[in-house]
Formats: sequence, C-alpha cells, structure tokens
Amino acid sequence: MRRSTTFALALFGLLLAVSLAGASLRSAQRIWAAAVHAGETPLEERSRIFDPVYVQRIEEIRRTLPSDAVYAIADFDPFEQGSTYWVRFDLAPRRAVFLGSLQELSPRLVRERMVRDARWVIVTSFGRPPELYPRHEFLQKLREGGFR
Repeated sequence: MRRSTTFALALFGLLLAVSLAGASLRSAQRIWAAAVHAGETPLEERSRIFDPVYVQRIEEIRRTLPSDAVYAIADFDPFEQGSTYWVRFDLAPRRAVFLGSLQELSPRLVRERMVRDARWVIVTSFGRPPELYPRHEFLQKLREGGFR
C-alpha cells in the first residue's frame, strides 16, 4: 500500500474512533433520560419541557373550545416572536384567524378581520401564558385601551 493511502485510512480510523465515543455518550444519555421519564403522561411531558403555567392555560382553553371551534388570535408583543404559532399548534385542530398585533389593532380593523364564527379571542405573548376572551369582552377591552 502506498503511504498516502495508509495515512488516509489511519485518519479515517481516528475520526471513526472519536465520533463513536461521542455518539455512544449521547446515545447513553438519551436512553437514560427515556428510562427516567418513562410512563409520563403527555401533560407531564409538556409541563417538563415548557412552562407549566403555559401548559395548564392551554389545557383550560382546550376544555373551553370544542375541537371544531374557530377562534381569533392576536399577538400582544410589539414585534413577532412566534407565540401565536405555538398557541395555534397546541390548539390544533381548532381553526385560528389571525387578527394581527394588538399595537396595530383598532375596533374597526378587528371588525374587518374577524370572521363570524370566531366567538373567542386568544391574546398571546412570548413569556406569558395565552389569555382567552369572549369576543365581546375582547372588543370592549380593546376600545377601552386595556391591552396597552
């Protein structure tokens, strides 16, 4: 064998040895975590991964809204941080109608964007649990400037 081929095979063997050690350690950690958390309910698992208050609020909203419900959703944050996406995902298969950011909303704009079937409005914010409002309460609070 030529010297360059031997060198390449030696480097490949070294890479394999280093990679296998790291992969084996990660695999062992994941197997240990799976054994420790075996038997968790989906609610317990989500509470461990996400904020327990957020998870509890999502469960309350799920119990309030039927699975075929339509709701409106508004973002409290001044710039988009993705909170509306997480809430929509967690409340699926319920259908969401995005109203926009609360900073840009006015009662007139809400009337234009709101669909007739949406009897509930959810206000989301990054770092806070979502808030559920009946449609009329949301509109009243918006008129009074209660979201600022």
